[in-house]
Amino acid sequence: MKIALIVALLTLLGLNINMAFSAQSLMQPDWSLALLLACLLAHRLSWFWVLPLMLLHDVVLYWSPASSFVMMAVIPLAMRYFDQRIGVSLLHRLLLLLLGVLLMLFDGWPLQASLLTLCLSVPLWHLMARQYAQQAA
Repeated sequence: MKIALIVALLTLLGLNINMAFSAQSLMQPDWSLALLLACLLAHRLSWFWVLPLMLLHDVVLYWSPASSFVMMAVIPLAMRYFDQRIGVSLLHRLLLLLLGVLLMLFDGWPLQASLLTLCLSVPLWHLMARQYAQQAA
């Protein structure tokens, strides 16, 4: 629960950063999407608190509840399917990460911002996986 609270606060901070600097020509990643995607990939069962934050992300940034939320809702199901059929693998999680970040292009984000979000998601994912492993031990 401690991880969820910290991630929720950082997600709100990321939304504020994106909104504060969106009018300027500053290229930036989607901070909150990177964090929420990393949390979801680090621990599949975090979907029940990640998805409401993702819905808030879509409503605040895109004024639409279905922008990235739908794909984020599919990711836990796809992870469960792949884990049961193929086994736990880093490769299919990387493909789901790429798919989650590529959705930014359809929402009108430039390619550079999508690549920045991808580059931010990987270390956050590693950090979140370590936090979940320490919490389990």
